[in-house]
Amino acid sequence: MARTGPTGRVERLLRRAVTLALACAAATAAAPPVPVADPDGPDGPADRVAPRAAGWHAVRLPSAPRNQELRSVAALGPDAAWAVGYEESQAGGAPLVERYDGRVWRRLKVPGHRGAGSLEAVLPFGPGDVWAVGSRSDPAAGEDRGLAEHWDGRAWREVPLPAGPADRSVHPLALAAAGPRDLWAVGATAHDRTTAPRPLALHWDGSAWRTVPTPGTEGDAALLGAAADRAGGLWAVGVAYDPDGTGRPLTEHWDGRAWRIVDAPGEDGRSTTLESVAVLAPDDVWAAGSSTDEDGPARPYLLHWDGGDWRPADPPADAEGQLHAVAAAPDGTLWAAGEQPGAAVPAFTLRYRDGAWTHHPADPAAAGASFFSVAPVPGTGALWAVGSTQPQLQDAWHPVVESYTP
Repeated sequence: MARTGPTGRVERLLRRAVTLALACAAATAAAPPVPVADPDGPDGPADRVAPRAAGWHAVRLPSAPRNQELRSVAALGPDAAWAVGYEESQAGGAPLVERYDGRVWRRLKVPGHRGAGSLEAVLPFGPGDVWAVGSRSDPAAGEDRGLAEHWDGRAWREVPLPAGPADRSVHPLALAAAGPRDLWAVGATAHDRTTAPRPLALHWDGSAWRTVPTPGTEGDAALLGAAADRAGGLWAVGVAYDPDGTGRPLTEHWDGRAWRIVDAPGEDGRSTTLESVAVLAPDDVWAAGSSTDEDGPARPYLLHWDGGDWRPADPPADAEGQLHAVAAAPDGTLWAAGEQPGAAVPAFTLRYRDGAWTHHPADPAAAGASFFSVAPVPGTGALWAVGSTQPQLQDAWHPVVESYTP
C-alpha cells in the first residue's frame, strides 16, 4: 500500500539509499555569520565567517560547486560546532563531516567506512568526544548497514554496530544522550533498503553498542528524532502507517528499563509525521513535523507534552511546509526549522517564546535552501542551521549553512 503524507526524512532517506547504491555499483559567543573567500585548508575547503547584524545569514551560499547535503548540526560553544551529511559523485557517495573552530568551517576526513554512505546525526560531548551515525551501502547483500563514527580529538574511527538481519538495512537517523556512557541512536530497519520499515533503537554504554527492542507496531514505522527527557529517560518520535498508508504520529518513551508507545494525536483527515523532539523539562516536551492531505500542501505540525498527555499546538497562521527539526535553547526558547517546497527560499524557522510561535525567514540570498537541522550555540543566543538545495535529488544540490545572530 502506497504511503501518503509528507515525505520528510523517511522517503528522502530511502530514495538516497537507492541512489548511493547505484552510484557505488557503477563505480564498483557572537553568532558567526556570512562568509568571505578563503583558500582550501589542509583538511578541506573552509568557509570563514564574520559578525553581522541580527537575523539569519548565509555562511555558505547554495552555489558551492559540489553535490553535498548537510543533515545535522550541533555546537559545544561559540568556537566549536559540527555538521554531518554526505557527498555524492560519479564514484559513489561518502560521509561528510565539517567542524567550526570559531573562525571557519572546515571539512574533516572520515576514514574507515566501507562502501558508499552518509551520516544523519552528530552529537558532541567535548572536543575529543564526538559521535556521528548514519549508514553505508553493502552492494553484495543489496542492503545498507548501520554506521557509527567517533572523533577522539585527532581522528575519526568507525565503531562497530550490532549486526542486524542480513536481509534488512539498518538506518540510524538521530542521536540523544544523558551522558557519554548513555547514548542512544534511533531510526529504522528496512527490507531491500526501502520497504517495510520498522523502528530501531541502539544504545552505547561506554564500551559497546547493543540493540534494544522497541514495541511492535501494526504496520510500517520509523523513529526519526530523539531527546533525553532530563529525568533519566528518553523520548523518540517518528511515524507509523495505517494499513491504508496514512501516516500518524509515533512517540515512544524509554523509562530506563523498556520502551513504550505513548499515544499522540494526529490531524483528522491528514497524514502526519513527527521528525524531531526537544525537551525543556520532563513535563515540557515539544515534537515537530508536518501534516498533509491529498488536496493541499504540507503544513507544520507541533505537539506539546505536559507530563500527562500530548496535545496539538498552533504554529503561526502564515506557516506552511514541513518542519524537520526542533531544538531547545538554554534560556527556554525553542527553535524549529524546515522547508516550504516551491518557495524561492524554502528554508524557514519558527521561534517559540512567551507562549507563542513566530515565523523567522532564512537569508533571502540562499535561493533554493532548505533546513534539516538547527542547533543553539551554548553560552550565546546564536544558532546554526544546515541543509541543502534540491532536497528531492532532482538535479545537482549544494550544502547550506546559516547562522543566527540575536
